[in-house]
Amino acid sequence: MKIMNIDKLKTFVACGVIAMTLAFTAGCAKESSVDSSDMAKAFVEAWIKVNHPNANASGLGVYILEDTPGNGAPLTDNDLYVIADYTVTDLDGNISSTSYEKVSQQVGTFSEANYYGSDVFFLNRMYTTAGVIEMFDGMRVGGTRTALIPGWLNVNLDYKTAEEYQKKASGTNVIYTVNITDKTDDIIQWQINKLSKYVATNMAGVDSTKYGYYCRTLKQPTSDEKFSSDTTYYINYTGRLLNGHVFDTTIEDTAKVYKIYDASREYAPMVVHPASDSDYTTATISTTETEEGSTVVDGFAFCLSNLRPFEKVICAFYSELGYGYSGSAPSIPKFCPIVFEIEVVAEPE
Repeated sequence: MKIMNIDKLKTFVACGVIAMTLAFTAGCAKESSVDSSDMAKAFVEAWIKVNHPNANASGLGVYILEDTPGNGAPLTDNDLYVIADYTVTDLDGNISSTSYEKVSQQVGTFSEANYYGSDVFFLNRMYTTAGVIEMFDGMRVGGTRTALIPGWLNVNLDYKTAEEYQKKASGTNVIYTVNITDKTDDIIQWQINKLSKYVATNMAGVDSTKYGYYCRTLKQPTSDEKFSSDTTYYINYTGRLLNGHVFDTTIEDTAKVYKIYDASREYAPMVVHPASDSDYTTATISTTETEEGSTVVDGFAFCLSNLRPFEKVICAFYSELGYGYSGSAPSIPKFCPIVFEIEVVAEPE
């Protein structure tokens, strides 16, 4: 007799339980109506009964499947930001997203251009789903937890009770595995601390010339005069994260070395259209002098406003001068300080 694979057997049994549950609720429809939210809840409860019968549900209804306590500081109500590694799957175990490079390689979604590493979760239901926030409750730094987040909690909505979510919200059932690496109640100071360590090691400990901004000259200019607002000039640049991950460059060889080369892109110095004297953020860059320029993040623009002929600098700045809360997926995560090396070069022939 052929023995059924245990995973298929569990799925078969789960489907049977779910089918019976839904059949029962449908059979009761004559006496009381059954809507899709009740069916969704019945599905999740049946899945839990078969796959994790001992799983405990939180107050809102997140099911904790596995939990390894950490030895670090516990999360408190004051901690608005959790920094964590994660993997997200569906109920069949198919991975939809992950912060781990090796996992991404294993499932065939890896790209050299993407950022891999801990992500920042802002514990506000406008930015992070109610289920993920609930999942973190009671954890410590260093802890790992796997939880099933029902679809009605996998939403950016702010209701008070589990019943409100279950009746009013709809999303996709997911399973999160998270490992907390850090936490903070002040994401700005957290970034400044990271920048200070980077600057001390990589930029000879230069002082900040603007809050959250550091700059060091790598090659002296040929003149001390800054560029006037009516003068265009050319630059090469390379942008990277504090961990060394290169996310953009104008230099073809650099793109190839860091395996982010794009054959459809032209690698060449960019034209800088300097800012007005009163507002450095109005600086733009373009591929030709006649082309309309594109705006740049504030930290990059501030660096451009201080450049001198044929100078080369390295500047580092926090996300308030960069890509802010949202980052620039998939290469720049949320609340991420960034670094640019910028060099003024001769006009290409």
